[in-house]
Amino acid sequence: MENSELITKALNYIQLENKKSDITIDDVANHAGFSTDYFNRIFFAHTGFNVMEYIRFSRLKKAAHLLRVTNNDILDIALDCGYEAHESFSRTFKNQYGVSPREYRKKYENQELYYGDFNNDTVGARLLHEFKNFKLADSDEVIEYLLETDALRYGYAAICFRINGGVALYNGEDFRDGFVWFTEWDNRFEGNIICDDWDKIAEYKKIFFDQRFDMVLYTLQSDEVIKNEFAKRGVTVGNINRRQSNIYTGEPYILSPIEDIGMRLIKYEDIDLVEKFFFERYPNREGDSPRLKYLKHELHQRDILGNNEHSVFIFGIFKDNRLIGVSDGGLQNTHGFVINNCVVTSVLPEYETEELYQYAFKFVTNATLEKRCFTG
Repeated sequence: MENSELITKALNYIQLENKKSDITIDDVANHAGFSTDYFNRIFFAHTGFNVMEYIRFSRLKKAAHLLRVTNNDILDIALDCGYEAHESFSRTFKNQYGVSPREYRKKYENQELYYGDFNNDTVGARLLHEFKNFKLADSDEVIEYLLETDALRYGYAAICFRINGGVALYNGEDFRDGFVWFTEWDNRFEGNIICDDWDKIAEYKKIFFDQRFDMVLYTLQSDEVIKNEFAKRGVTVGNINRRQSNIYTGEPYILSPIEDIGMRLIKYEDIDLVEKFFFERYPNREGDSPRLKYLKHELHQRDILGNNEHSVFIFGIFKDNRLIGVSDGGLQNTHGFVINNCVVTSVLPEYETEELYQYAFKFVTNATLEKRCFTG
């Protein structure tokens, strides 16, 4: 566990400092608290990369991300990613991605960028190193299994796994007997338990119990049933925090307006309002939250780069011309299955009501269906 946390610290340092062309193994090892000789071996055991290989991988991943989300000059991107010459950057980039930076930008100019495209690349190796009884399932096979088993029940999970990336781990003979899908968010592992066997569910809960893990049980059972089933197996459960996922694929809703509340599409020109809202809503967070960064990216792609193929649309909730909430959502698909996925609404605390959340969900659903038809 201690080495795991130090490896996470090293990975964060590399991702923050990879623009420095002179970063060395010694720099990373010292920052993480390892001796250099020991560090390279431990780093490889946890991640599957040696240190300098991962530094190069991280730089090029950052470059690929910038190629997709900005229209910056390729030389500027190269310099920003620790390369001092266009030629060496292009050659190394092609070795990793199979195409030149220019060709890569052209290839992905109308394709939506997902969290999993540039994150969670070491999650599987790190967890398998520590939990050696587990096996890695094929991601596409897992998603196909979920949709074939019960698309209405597991469609949301399948879409999230596709978009967010990550890995499916299981112990036993077959992942179909129960597995955990792991992703990493803000240096914590989130494990979604997909399983109907309470013995195995309790086993997973006992294994992944420490402070590095946020474990989510994918179930429709009541709180009482959940607590009783865990208690039978020697697992104490305190408060249960539920996440309700609304999925809608049918006809538009009939909306009942809320007095003095209006919603409209957010444009990039509204970015100052959006930033102000998020810093007001989450005053204790330093810098941009992951969701604010995500919304900025979507607005930049659609309104500045002119990419109208993105499925996500962002709407503001206004009261007396004040932005009091933000909702985003869109039609997304995987393996031919399409849902209206993840309508996420954030509202200033003083305006939070169930009525407003339901109104925002219905409004965004209707608008998304309409936009989807419009863009084809």
